[in-house]
Amino acid sequence: MAAPPREKTEPWWRPRADAWFKLLGAIVLGYLILAKFVEYAVGFGDVTVIAVGGILVAYLVLPMVQALNRRLPLWLALTIVYVGIGLVIVVGLWLLVPTLVTQFRALVGSIPAMRQVVEQYLSTTHNPIITHLPPELRGYVAKVPRQLSAQLQQFAASLSLRVVNALLSAITVGALTIAIPVVSIYMLAESATIKRFFARLVPASKRETAIDILGDIDAVIGGFVRGQLLVAASVAALAVAALLLLHVPNAVLIGLWAGVADVVPYVGPFAGAIPATLVALFSNGWPSAVFVVIAFTIINQIEAHLLAPRIVSSTVKVTPLAVIFSLMIGAHVFGFLGLLIAVPIAGIIRVLLTRFFPDEEITNAEIRPGLTSKPQVEVDPEATEA
Repeated sequence: MAAPPREKTEPWWRPRADAWFKLLGAIVLGYLILAKFVEYAVGFGDVTVIAVGGILVAYLVLPMVQALNRRLPLWLALTIVYVGIGLVIVVGLWLLVPTLVTQFRALVGSIPAMRQVVEQYLSTTHNPIITHLPPELRGYVAKVPRQLSAQLQQFAASLSLRVVNALLSAITVGALTIAIPVVSIYMLAESATIKRFFARLVPASKRETAIDILGDIDAVIGGFVRGQLLVAASVAALAVAALLLLHVPNAVLIGLWAGVADVVPYVGPFAGAIPATLVALFSNGWPSAVFVVIAFTIINQIEAHLLAPRIVSSTVKVTPLAVIFSLMIGAHVFGFLGLLIAVPIAGIIRVLLTRFFPDEEITNAEIRPGLTSKPQVEVDPEATEA
């Protein structure tokens, strides 16, 4: 009598390997699609600005619209939110634009005086650093302030011309005041229809999972956009207040620049602190510059330990190391645009990883951690946190 055939058992590693290959394929496909999308988006110019601006504005106002939509019709909720934001923007521009223009002119006008101070410092015979340099290098260093001053003034003139031309451009004015808000309103009004359209493209058996993944991705992008803007606004307010208290010239302009630069993680705080420190140094002396460095260090610590973890990290949930590598890769592949989209893309990859590989409770005894956040004698081997 023949023995019954043995049932073929699937190797233990096969499901996980299949999941890894699917995930790798999804990442490669996503990269190719994103690269092509960026290439075409750059070519479309104004259309891209309007579309991206509409998406950002829609994500920004979504919580307010949702809160009002619980008790009001959607059209009324949208009207209240957009009219209110429009009034805030008009009042803000009316109050800030004259101050910013005046301070920008004053900052550009102070560049020659700053250059003269640096040249005098470098040319003095009592300078302990310069006098010990070789003559060739000493001559090169002496020329740097004049060259840097010329480049800064040229950049400021070019920037002023570009800003004026951009503000006077009918297309830009139309995009900022009409097209972007209108597009964002239609995106919010038709969000349910758009979601149903994409849901129909997915088989019914996978539809619930696909909707959950899209919901998680939507939360990552929306949380990042709203959180980063809120953090940047908080940094700008703190920087302006600190510079005003320290009597640093052009405090409003420099503080707002610090907030704008803070949109780029890790790089932004330095981009905001360096101009403030230099202006304080040349205007008020080195004690003022030291106080500015201390103030920006405190602001950075408030952002890193209080604002960002509660506002941004709670939705994106990407570790600092992953943020650093995502920024480097994004900058290398897509340039400045890559710096802006790197963190949300890392958050989307984190969502996919979580879906493909659900969280498993792994104890400290299993991974045998070499370094622990708490003293090692206090770490429970059977716990899942070090």
